[in-house]
Amino acid sequence: MINENLVDQPFLDKYCVGYDEKTLPADAPKNGHYKAYILGEGDDKTAKTPQWASQITGIPVDRIIKLAREIGTTKPAYICQGWGPQRQANGELTARAIAMLPILTGNVGISGGNSGARESTYTITIERLPVLDNPVKTSISCFSWMDAIDHGPQMTALRDGVRGKDKLDVPIKFIWNFKDLKRTLSRPEVLH
Repeated sequence: MINENLVDQPFLDKYCVGYDEKTLPADAPKNGHYKAYILGEGDDKTAKTPQWASQITGIPVDRIIKLAREIGTTKPAYICQGWGPQRQANGELTARAIAMLPILTGNVGISGGNSGARESTYTITIERLPVLDNPVKTSISCFSWMDAIDHGPQMTALRDGVRGKDKLDVPIKFIWNFKDLKRTLSRPEVLH
């Protein structure tokens, strides 16, 4: 979208900070803006091309290009993410990338557009089990449950994000997962 000038540059110039060099705060690192990151001019020196994305996602390059062009040339475009993309390790980066699409295309604040966030669900009530005091203070993120089952005692705070101790010193014997299939459904081997 950037290389084909499918971004809404006037919108970015007027409403956004940090998209490119001219909107980057003075104290920000050189090439610390979003455009440099995407083009591979930032710290990681990796261009986020359709070929790069295809290797990660398995989605064909031509399909990625077609979708990018469709998003970049459609206005208004209601871009909304579901609750699945962020339910994985580093999934917040996927959520941020999706949220950037309406910003890049100037679809924020217009009729028929969106901010990239999930549509409003504040009126939906979610039943919950009563919260009890848990004497165990060691914890791990839900995305690492399968790793904990496989090699829990080798997991550390630094490498695996164990909280409350330097390492997970006991194996996982039981997981109570109430009304939440994200971990199960994201690991097809569990379903067999």
